[in-house]
Amino acid sequence: MKSLQNRIFLLFITLLLLVQAIAFWALFAGKSNQETQEINSRLSTAKTIFTEQFNSRSDYLAAFAETAAKDFGIKQVFDDDTRSLLVALNNHRKRIDADLAMAISSTKTITAQLQVNHTYNIKGNNTKKVQQGAERNKQFRYPDWLENSPTSHLYMLDDALYQLSFSPLTVGEKVIGWLAFGFQIDQRLANHFLEITQLHTDFIFQNNQQWLLIASSNEQAQLSFTQDIVSGVTPKHYISIGHLVTEFGDQRLGLAMYGLRDNFVEVLQKQWWQFVILTFITLLLSLASAYWVAASITKPIKRLVEQAKVIAKGNYHQSVELDDSSELGQLATEFNLMQTAVLSREKAITHLANHDKLSDLPNRNVLKLTLNHLIEQNEHFSIFHLNLGQLTDVNESLGHDVGDWLIIETAKRLSSIEQFQLVCHLGGDEFILLNQGSENTDIDMLISAVSHALDKDCIYHGINLQLQTKIGVAMYPTHTLDGKLLLQMADIALHYARKNNLPLQIFHHDLSVNSIERLNLINDLKQAISDNQLELFYQPKLCLKTGIATHMEALVRWKHPKLGMIPPDSFINIAEQTGQIKALTRWVLTTGLTQLTTWKNEAIDINMAVNISAKNLTEKDFYDYVCQSLAAANVSPDKLTLEITESAVVADPESAIHLLSKFKQQGIKISIDDYGTGYSSLAQLKQLPVHELKIDMSFVQRLKDDEDDQIIVHSTIELAHNMGLSVVAEGIEDEYALKWLAKQGCELGQGYFISRPQPADKITAWLREEKNYPLI
Repeated sequence: MKSLQNRIFLLFITLLLLVQAIAFWALFAGKSNQETQEINSRLSTAKTIFTEQFNSRSDYLAAFAETAAKDFGIKQVFDDDTRSLLVALNNHRKRIDADLAMAISSTKTITAQLQVNHTYNIKGNNTKKVQQGAERNKQFRYPDWLENSPTSHLYMLDDALYQLSFSPLTVGEKVIGWLAFGFQIDQRLANHFLEITQLHTDFIFQNNQQWLLIASSNEQAQLSFTQDIVSGVTPKHYISIGHLVTEFGDQRLGLAMYGLRDNFVEVLQKQWWQFVILTFITLLLSLASAYWVAASITKPIKRLVEQAKVIAKGNYHQSVELDDSSELGQLATEFNLMQTAVLSREKAITHLANHDKLSDLPNRNVLKLTLNHLIEQNEHFSIFHLNLGQLTDVNESLGHDVGDWLIIETAKRLSSIEQFQLVCHLGGDEFILLNQGSENTDIDMLISAVSHALDKDCIYHGINLQLQTKIGVAMYPTHTLDGKLLLQMADIALHYARKNNLPLQIFHHDLSVNSIERLNLINDLKQAISDNQLELFYQPKLCLKTGIATHMEALVRWKHPKLGMIPPDSFINIAEQTGQIKALTRWVLTTGLTQLTTWKNEAIDINMAVNISAKNLTEKDFYDYVCQSLAAANVSPDKLTLEITESAVVADPESAIHLLSKFKQQGIKISIDDYGTGYSSLAQLKQLPVHELKIDMSFVQRLKDDEDDQIIVHSTIELAHNMGLSVVAEGIEDEYALKWLAKQGCELGQGYFISRPQPADKITAWLREEKNYPLI
């Protein structure tokens, strides 16, 4: 008894026998109460599960209805397009697999209703069919539900009961209707609770004092049997629990959960004998384990001490192996786990530092290290800087979750291209692809591989998202021997491709020159207005009925002191990005109105059109400035036309429409410029307070040779006329286009065939000449 081993063994035996004896006696003594406790616990748990899941369904429906009601797309078609409304409503329904979806107008009429009918065959398999509900175009039966809380209700439709939630659909502070989504309370739900609780589940529903058996997991269920359980009566030979949900006003939902008592007691009896046998086996194993632990306990202690010393020295790779299930073995395991955790954390930190969190692709850090290594080895390689287009549009229209999914999908596809040894994600919509090869690397072949990977359908919940990319390419050592500069060159090439709408641009040194020139233009533009470097050119618009120039468009030009005449395409975008568009637009407006006054004094009666930017529509004082400028120049508002592009109203349609309406009320004409190339829908166009459409030159320049362009232009003219708008066609470059447009009833035309944009003195002389244009 003096040895540590014998003492530990005796102690283990004593403790084990004592603990096992106490536990066995306590369980045996309490066996008589076990059945009742187990039954009550099981029934209470079953009721709790039902309550939590039923309430969760209500909360989920309410949250989803509120989210769907914020969808801008469904607001657009809510009152105008029933088919589009049904499609949008069904798309939302499918996201949560709802069984009922409704749209209710502000007059409380059901304008759209989708109902999923479930049928069950002999084997119990469920098939479903989506169809329009029978209540479409009928008044909603419970109008007070729409005005008062709560938002969750029980709704009976065609002998089917639904758990339904509503959310108001608002535009500003105005409620334009309601959206409702519901889950059916049916056999599927009853079977679901049967699987979870192993208790049959029945649902009964009381409406107008009449009880109905709605659903049951028991094929032989009867209404009277279920009512007894709901009222608190437990049938003979059964265990059961009832629950009455009364928070739905005069409607009540009853729940009955039950099972045969003998089945349950039989399971408990088997568990008891299993426990007795298990206790005996455990006792034998515990005694054997106690002897084995006592015999080997000193050896693990020594090994653990040694391992502790190893870890203290910072060596995390050596582990200790102990075939021991006691605390010493657990301690050894924890030692090993600690070592593994430290290594894992170090690896995770390193991975996080070198990989993008969203796409899990290598980031800029890995790229720099790889470039430095390749340059040290004097390897030939190419850098492809790829930009994923339209990601901003996806984020704004479908949400950032869809945008993130699109980035992840792009990362997967790019990583699958074997020709690239490294694919990096720099964040946002930018990727870097690295190809190691010779000086004669086939760029076209690599681009083809990228296109093949990205051109496949990219479908997210039924929406086909096109992966449109722009790519800039730079090569080592062809373009530079510096890795950092090589990345900059690829970025410059990408910027050029995006600016010129090119799918691919390989770097050349002229692009660097262009980038420097752009930087110089940004700095020089600040002085252009104050130094009187700007000049207005004017291009006439010909009346296609009389052949007389009745309108004039003011087009700004920049007379740079070093670079000469710079067209607007080269600096308008710079002005918008640097915040100088406000001063530029106001200079153009003031100068144009001054010229209009000069022509008026010279007995030349003409209207003036001025282009305005989307940025101008966000200026709080822009309307007042335009009105004040008209008054100062003594020009009637109907002599001024403001030309805006379709995209100018996309960012904030509500504010843009409000401002343009004020201009229209003042008498100023509004024209949609470059129509057909922007983003506006017909629904948006209908809301815009405009007077005319200006057909983009890309549809006019090839009228003589392209029947498709003729169809597009003809349809646009008819559409505009049907909407009460006049039409201007720009880009007329031949006699055929002029005559053809006149024949189609187009009101105004402009283009090089009539006159190029010219300075004020030359265009004034042009106006005084008698022109004879062949209109017929």
